[in-house]
Parts: sequence; structure tokens; C-alpha cells
Amino acid sequence: MGFQKIVLVCNPSQPQATQTAQLLAEFLHAKKYTYIILNDYKQMTADLGADLCLSLGGDGTTLRCARVTAPLHIPVLPINCGSLGFLSACEMNDAQAVLSQILDGNYQIHTRWLLAADIFRAGKPDIKNVLAFNDCVIKANQPRAFTLLAARNGVFFKKFYGDGVIIATPSGSTAYSLAAGGPIVEPQLDVWTITSICPHSLADRALLLNAQTELVFTPQFKNLSDRAAISLDGQEFFVLQNKDRVLIRRANCQAQLITPQGFDFFNRLHQKLEWGRR
Repeated sequence: MGFQKIVLVCNPSQPQATQTAQLLAEFLHAKKYTYIILNDYKQMTADLGADLCLSLGGDGTTLRCARVTAPLHIPVLPINCGSLGFLSACEMNDAQAVLSQILDGNYQIHTRWLLAADIFRAGKPDIKNVLAFNDCVIKANQPRAFTLLAARNGVFFKKFYGDGVIIATPSGSTAYSLAAGGPIVEPQLDVWTITSICPHSLADRALLLNAQTELVFTPQFKNLSDRAAISLDGQEFFVLQNKDRVLIRRANCQAQLITPQGFDFFNRLHQKLEWGRR
């Protein structure tokens, strides 16, 4: 794959991202590539005609770029200009060298499937096809437990009682789900991870379910004035009232993360999360 037009999406709240974008723009100009710098990921549309996206910021910027480029089939090179940068292919100090490798054809593309949520709300318009790279979180809006009824392919299978649940893709298994006690899942696996948040049961453990199934979650409150919050990747937020429904399914598009040759998920766990250290 040869790249012709490159879009640099940088987080304007991070000066390091803006500086790195300018340096890479100078490099691309010298190499006679067509490029454009965007400070708002929502400006990333099919009309731009881009075939490569550089994400300059932290993991939050990568999540935004992954969601917007997935339907466009544009690969994303995540360059860490933030703190952790778990999803990054490189740090900002190595960005020019890594970009040069990729433009020379020395790269891998890792496909990551996304979650899609449909929200059905009583007395309000439905919300359809909200994408998430990492997870969908349904959580109490008030400091008390509530009930979530869960159905799998239309059949009831579990009642959750606690502060909420995290429904994670394999990519999201190393995010909020991991912090809540969920397992690490290799990105290529085809499973949902469902992790309870502060469950009121010692028997409640994380679940792995076939990701080809559709899941529906319905909140039930003892106090009908209570509400739940639903968040997608911690960046899109909605409010649920009693007996609203959230349908979770695999999205019909995949994100593409581009990295230099030799990139390895388990090495990233060692480097960024200190996995396996004693």
C-alpha cells in the first residue's frame, strides 16, 4: 500500500502534539507528500481523500481517530504525545523515523473490531450505532447499587446487581475492565468481556462471551427517579432511566492500527503496564 495523502490529527490541548505535528509536516513537505493538519478529529471525513491518519496525542486521541477512521477504512498511526500511550506505535521522539519506515513500506496493520451500541429510551429518540473501540460502561448515576438485566441473543441470562458493568472489546480488556478485575484478552480473539463494577456478590466474576452474539442490558431501579449513565470509550455519554434498553453488538467496520514491523502486543504489556515484572 502506497500512501498519497496524510492527515495529522493532533490534540490542541497538548503543546507537544502540536509541535510534533509541525515537525512531521516539514518532513512530509520535504518528501513531497500531500498532508493536512486537523485540530478536530470530527473534520476527518471521506471528502479529504486521505489514506493514512497520524494520531498525535494520548490514548484518548487514538480512540477518537480509530472510531472516525474505521468506517473510512483508513489506517491510523498512533504517536504518543501524552502520558501512558498504551495504544501508540511510537513515542514522539521516534515519530519521524517510524513514519519514514512506514512510508517505505516497512509496516504491519493490526485490525481491531469495534463495538456498536443502540440505545432505546422511553419517550425520547433512539440513539443508533454509537461506536466504541474499548468499551461500553453502564454505571449508576447515584451512589447506590441498581439492577441490570442482561439478555444474550434475546434470551435472559443474568441479573447484575452493583454499581454497573463494563462491556469490553478485546482491545478494551486492558483499559477500565482490567482495572475492575477483568482478564487481559489478546486483541485477535472474538469475545466480549463483561466485568461487574463493585458487584454485591462474591460469586460475580468477569465473563467471556462469543462476540457474534447481541447483548441487551436493561436497568431497573427501586427508586424510579434514579438514573444510570452510559459511556462509550469514556468519551460519549448518555443517560438511562428505568427500563431503557442498550443493545450491544459488533460494529460492521474495523479500526486499522499501523505500526512498524515487529510490533508485539505482549511486549507492549511489558513496556507500558509492567506486566510480568517481579
